[in-house]
Amino acid sequence: MSTPGSVRRWLVRGTATAVAVVVAAGTITAAHAIGTTSEPGRPAGRTVTPVAADAERVCAGSALRLSDDAGNDATKASAVGSPTVATATTGSTVERTSLDPSSTGGSNPRLLTAPAGRTTPQVAGSSYQSVSSGDLVGAGAASCDDPSQSTWLVGGSTETGRTSLITLSNPTDVNATVDLSVYDANGIVSAPGTAGIVVAPNTQKVVPLSGFVSNQGSTVVHVVSSGGQIVAHMQETVVRTLTPGGFDIVSGSAAPSRTQIVPGVVLQGAEQTQRGGDTADAVPIVRLFVPGATAARVTLGITTSDGGGSTVNATAEAGVVTDVALDDFPDGRYSFTVTSTQPIVAGVRTTAPTDAGQSDLGWFASAEPLGRSAITALAPGENQRLTLVNPTRSDAQVTIRSGDEQQRVSVVSGGTNTLIVPTAKQLVLTGTDGLVAGVTYMGGDGIAGFPVRAATEVSTPVRVYP
Repeated sequence: MSTPGSVRRWLVRGTATAVAVVVAAGTITAAHAIGTTSEPGRPAGRTVTPVAADAERVCAGSALRLSDDAGNDATKASAVGSPTVATATTGSTVERTSLDPSSTGGSNPRLLTAPAGRTTPQVAGSSYQSVSSGDLVGAGAASCDDPSQSTWLVGGSTETGRTSLITLSNPTDVNATVDLSVYDANGIVSAPGTAGIVVAPNTQKVVPLSGFVSNQGSTVVHVVSSGGQIVAHMQETVVRTLTPGGFDIVSGSAAPSRTQIVPGVVLQGAEQTQRGGDTADAVPIVRLFVPGATAARVTLGITTSDGGGSTVNATAEAGVVTDVALDDFPDGRYSFTVTSTQPIVAGVRTTAPTDAGQSDLGWFASAEPLGRSAITALAPGENQRLTLVNPTRSDAQVTIRSGDEQQRVSVVSGGTNTLIVPTAKQLVLTGTDGLVAGVTYMGGDGIAGFPVRAATEVSTPVRVYP
């Protein structure tokens, strides 16, 4: 399906370059004409305004299983059920279309497009799904993300009974060539098929992680694309012997940095989920990975909205995945600030019991800092909360608007605040410069969460001089 926004982005870049060259040539001539030997003239600059482009983000789509409804064709992923998607925009409307599946199947991901007006708008969204179909049981949530050339997926497992599927969505009008760098507890995985994965325009490709690494409980995947840009997610499904153990969608984590913040992690009934056999991965953990060549000394600062907190010290070896167990924490919502001596990526995995007597898996990604304002929308789910974390040196006063309604909340320097906000409505957050935010769900169907994404960077007018 055609995506005009993608075409416009390429045209803007090419046009801006051409205009800059023409303007430069013209102003050089003008400068020589105006200036004199005794008093050289100043080159007259010209403001070049980029053409407004459509805004696009891609949502993760439905839960997946490796087979059809009859259990056939185990090499092809098929969608199970449909998530609920909520959207927000600073433009006039949000158009929803689907990306086509490839030969490996697809999750029916939704492409959100906010048509350009006089300026390029912002668009945002999220999805939530509760599913109960055979071995696929639990709740999953994900952010709708900007196409990117680099995504870190901190999560996944290929141990027996664990299925991890990477979804590569290409919303552009050109082929995307994707390379996957897969890491586990032993280091980088060397396997055929990780490089040169071609994702056709306006399609999604599903790649099983087990095709590259087997029987590994701790994985991190770095997705890098050239040509078309990609939106990457990962879905992990757990089956403990014959009992469903939950599913969730791993959203992309923040890029490697010496500070990572994972907001709004749900800890609920962790001890209960570790009873019985095959429950080693029901223990809550913080997953860390140092992409450089030097080991990192790491401090985990763990805070709650009521001012409580503690710290955990750890060491993360370079080039291998490290899981730090979280023991003896009471139920609640927590935010994790990871401070490291080396750039690092991070995510948190927890497991919670469900009302059906089973358990559900939850992956929580680290979040990038927000700007002075942001928009978001929470897909309807169970017991939703918005968590704000303030890592800056100044107290913050955040205003959250939804239509004519608004609420104000203070987030002290180094503090966390968790609050109830409406679902399925556009939320405008202001006063968020330097803060990070995340959304979590906790209910009888399971747990889930996703980071709130910062506003998309758009081209601004530039002054061109010779």
